[in-house]
Amino acid sequence: MKSHARVVIIGGGIMGVGLLYHLALEGWTDIVLVEKGELTSGSTWHAAGQCPQFTTSLNLTRIHNYGTQLYPKLEELTGQAVSWHGCGGLRLATTDEELNWLKYVYGVSRLAGYECEIIGPDEIRQYHPFLNTFGVKAAFHTITDGHVAPADVTNAMAAGARKLGAEIYRRTMVTDVKHLPSGEWLVVTDQGNITCEHVVNAAGSYADVVGAWSGHNVPIANMLHHYLITEPVQELIDFGPELPVVRDPWSHSYLREETNGILIGPYETATAHVCWDGKPPAWDFESELVAPELDRLMPWLEKAGERFPLFNKAGLKSVISGAITHTPDGNYLSGPAHGPRNYWMHCGASIGICQGAGAGKYLAQWMVHGQAEINMREFDPRRFGSRWATKEYTETVSIEDYHHMYYCYKPGEQHKVGRNLRTSSLHERLKAEGAQFSQIYGWERARWYDRTGEGENFSYRRNNAFEAVRAEAMAVRERVGLMDLSTFSKFEVKGPDAHAFLERICANRVPARDGGIILGHLLNANGFIESELTITRLSADHFYVLSAAVAQEHDYDQMAWRKRDSENVTITDITDDFGVLVLAGPRARDVLSACTATDLSNEAFRWLTGKVATVAGVAGVRLLRVNYVGELGWELHCPMAEMPRVYDALMAAGKPHGIQLFGTLAMNSLRMEKAYRGWGSELTTEIDMFEASMERFIRTDKADFIGREASLRRKQQGERMKLVYIEIDATDSDSLGNEPVYAGDTLIGLTTGGAYGYATGKSLAFAYVSPDRAAPGTEFEVLMFTDRHKARVLPDVAWDPTNERLRA
Repeated sequence: MKSHARVVIIGGGIMGVGLLYHLALEGWTDIVLVEKGELTSGSTWHAAGQCPQFTTSLNLTRIHNYGTQLYPKLEELTGQAVSWHGCGGLRLATTDEELNWLKYVYGVSRLAGYECEIIGPDEIRQYHPFLNTFGVKAAFHTITDGHVAPADVTNAMAAGARKLGAEIYRRTMVTDVKHLPSGEWLVVTDQGNITCEHVVNAAGSYADVVGAWSGHNVPIANMLHHYLITEPVQELIDFGPELPVVRDPWSHSYLREETNGILIGPYETATAHVCWDGKPPAWDFESELVAPELDRLMPWLEKAGERFPLFNKAGLKSVISGAITHTPDGNYLSGPAHGPRNYWMHCGASIGICQGAGAGKYLAQWMVHGQAEINMREFDPRRFGSRWATKEYTETVSIEDYHHMYYCYKPGEQHKVGRNLRTSSLHERLKAEGAQFSQIYGWERARWYDRTGEGENFSYRRNNAFEAVRAEAMAVRERVGLMDLSTFSKFEVKGPDAHAFLERICANRVPARDGGIILGHLLNANGFIESELTITRLSADHFYVLSAAVAQEHDYDQMAWRKRDSENVTITDITDDFGVLVLAGPRARDVLSACTATDLSNEAFRWLTGKVATVAGVAGVRLLRVNYVGELGWELHCPMAEMPRVYDALMAAGKPHGIQLFGTLAMNSLRMEKAYRGWGSELTTEIDMFEASMERFIRTDKADFIGREASLRRKQQGERMKLVYIEIDATDSDSLGNEPVYAGDTLIGLTTGGAYGYATGKSLAFAYVSPDRAAPGTEFEVLMFTDRHKARVLPDVAWDPTNERLRA
């Protein structure tokens, strides 16, 4: 056994082996995989091996699509036999919203480049004559879907990795992982120890146990899942061609042919539970199954039999019942863990056979090159906070996610369990006002305010919230609005070197005067956008840094990892210490003046400046004259416990001015009217500042900042794409993001998201298009729900392009 390696991967399932293979393909060959049993001996060996491409997420689609392209070629590439069945797939829609879902995903398929079509019930029988189509409105027919033998593809990638120089140690038990003072990691095994630069937790069902050794929280739950295989059926033998894999939301099951028999895998919508009573599996648990529980599956099996009647005629051959890992949002974990550098997660995959190859490819890119070619934010393990994503939360929500595996979640719709983990001190007041909350990074944040008691009728189209949000947005434009935005991530950067440190890591110039505020971006070494921060200088050695709610651990790490040992700087996360109120609108100054003695005149308190003040008798309120809605206004950063006093005073002072509460839906509408970019949508690691049309926030004349030289090179090379601000001739829906953009029959780009602008009467969106289509006035079409809508590049910001209202 080697004593040193560049990378040690813990776990020999398809996720670990897929990463090993792709790291070797990227040129890293001083790499080791350690497995306590045999390869695939955990959850991989008993997986059904389905490889679908239908998914709402473009980035996840690209991961799935890569697997369906690689697996048929693996035998040729590695010399190891692979049993690939390219039989296609049928995703059924039984409601209007499921049909909308199919139509939206069709647009995603155009961007990902896989072959598919939406077909009616009569056409389904051309591909699957044995399927009962009662209640079916349409099906999403994917030509290149299939299924594969899990052991085959895993062993093939292992063989490929070995040929490239990687090493695999089977029957080797890892017993501990330690972070060394050198910054390296020590992987302790029963066969010896390995010191490495990078360690990867790909331990499958054991990932949470392995993570705990080094203090890492791994939010996974081992769910019990069954599938059944029948004896061969004569009708299938006589039919000949293999039937496509069917996914049926009515029976909540996948249904397919398996060696001339029928395979049914139900995702029960009730009674599902974790394995082993939530305890970790025994260390000697290997290539074993869990006792089946067929009695409680009968309601879904009976429905499956109605959908695929041949199932009722066949004799049962085998029952597979084993553990599959789930995360609370159904996405696997892949990326750096919070804390010391170079501990990577690569686990939690519930459909890992499909994802194993693509997941390995893109994490390998991230590790080797500092970023992947796709946006990895939705897989980043830090999307779950270490403190609030507890074991109880993980199991509760993972079970709910399992129950809803085939449920059509509409935009904005979320799980109803695992809620109220993090609330601001105003939560009960806002709830009493009709707040409809959504969860973000554990926080409850008001999405909109319902005065009817009806709640939101979630839909892919404009819904019952549309007019209520109009009232909220217009209150901000015409009078004054108040919003609780306590979900900001908040940090203090202090010390004699604080200014120099921030100047070195930010593309923009950091304020040199007390009270100055800037929008700053952290770029990676390749010049792409990693983080977006709002930085306020409170004093020469004290800066207040804000970022997105979901970036709390991500952005702390970005700052901590960039800090040099020689720099006298401390970075403190104070997110929970401060609540935030956004007061905005033409009457904002009148309202705030009634609550503070601080001079709020334009001469004394200019736009993009901040002061510490007393408001409503509460001292230490950080008043920042900045907001995300494009109106005269302030953010009031209050001690969390004191925020209700400030809120009550503002509401009372605002009553004569028609003050109204507003939520995130109105904020999104308002920010789109001002063409404000969003981190994670318009601003990602896929693009640079010039492509994002953010030139005014990058100061290449600065002596040095991380990503400067790469940014200059990229600018000289020319833009691959360009962000444009567009108006769409929409009807009953607005841009959700990831809709294809066409010029004639040529695909020229994609949207990143949008909203209806109530004050401007325009359906607005951002899109990345080829640079030759970026000029103001250029017209093209956006594909929305399989219909093309005309769109045009706007010459300027739709609302207050000269910022007169902000500066008032």
